[in-house]
Amino acid sequence: MKRRSKVIRRRQRDINICKSHEPPQEMPFDIVISHELWLFLICSKYFTNRFVKVSSSSPRLHMWLCLDKKKKLLLSSLSSPDLDVITMSSFVIDKNLTTPAMEGYSVSHVFHGLMCLTNGTNAQIYNTTTRQLVVLPDIEESDNIAKDVIYKKSTYSIGHDLVHDQHKVVCMVSIHKDGMPERLLAEHWVFTLGGGGTVSSRWRKISSPCPQHCPFTRGLTINGRMYYLALVTNSTKPLFVRFDISSEKISVLQKPEEYDVIRCFHDGAIEYDGRIAVLSLGDLVKDGVMKLWVMEDEETNRWSRKTQVLDPSQMNMVNTKNADQGTYYLRVHGTTRNGDVILASHNKIRTIMFRRLRFLPPGTTLFYVLLYNIQKNHLRKVEIKDGSNCFLNNRCDVIGLDDTENLMYL
Repeated sequence: MKRRSKVIRRRQRDINICKSHEPPQEMPFDIVISHELWLFLICSKYFTNRFVKVSSSSPRLHMWLCLDKKKKLLLSSLSSPDLDVITMSSFVIDKNLTTPAMEGYSVSHVFHGLMCLTNGTNAQIYNTTTRQLVVLPDIEESDNIAKDVIYKKSTYSIGHDLVHDQHKVVCMVSIHKDGMPERLLAEHWVFTLGGGGTVSSRWRKISSPCPQHCPFTRGLTINGRMYYLALVTNSTKPLFVRFDISSEKISVLQKPEEYDVIRCFHDGAIEYDGRIAVLSLGDLVKDGVMKLWVMEDEETNRWSRKTQVLDPSQMNMVNTKNADQGTYYLRVHGTTRNGDVILASHNKIRTIMFRRLRFLPPGTTLFYVLLYNIQKNHLRKVEIKDGSNCFLNNRCDVIGLDDTENLMYL
């Protein structure tokens, strides 16, 4: 009986050996389908949106590090570990995002984990999570870009279409015809990201009922609408422009009263309690005073005004005269998730020529940002640290804060 069982096992082993030399069987059809479904799922907007919601807990501060006049590094620093945005005390530089393709470019906007880099009229989009970088096509049909003029400015901003769940790049191209400020011409163009080479991924010109103007702030997206401040011809009063990212319609909002171009270069458009607002820093250094205008009703163009007076004990943080670094100024860089206003210092180099206000490239060696809580009227300093000690002896320019990781394929 035992001998017979051994023979049976030997024969079974021989059969298995023979089977190993047979051509492999085709993968079952249901496994192929499952693989395709899984691939479709992880590439879908549902999956990427779920990832973004889960992974957007730690804010990052992005900055340029200037090594010389031509070479710059794009650095990213993470907020203090085990602390949220309300209690964080420092940022630690932990990533160098620079790629060779960025040479000659500057960051114009950071939004939802996407970064827009520009070089004149050329633009690139960089995903800070996947490290994918794509070059946007030229706006070949633009009349303003084709013209040979002294003053030409292209402003790029990124926004999110809540209706169609799409990210769009908005470009404003403005020129001073014949070099005269009163002969200002402007164009608006829109590009849909992730279009895969379809018609939607081409630049589209948007008609505008607004007076001819030139944007001087980055686009700020709130609830599917982009806002920016602009200069108009023959006026010292700025213009507030609203762009609906879904319908792609442009409209003008009435500006806050007692607000003019003389003060606006120290100021910034911010989000305040889900509404568009303007924070003025014109009297901050001298008197510790900040003025806040909040849009209460866009349909009736009704603004409210609030004056904030900084506590005298915190005035040393806004002192813009430094024996080693010279004179610098504070600039608004948006808000954090909990509403704190981000203030960063920049070299104060400004000249007025032919009635134009011109700023040279900003930079600073002061490695910190200020966070201002409007509700509590409290200002605090958040340091930027570097464990390797390789970067803090160079000049840096803060770009902005972003707390979103984005898996979107560009």
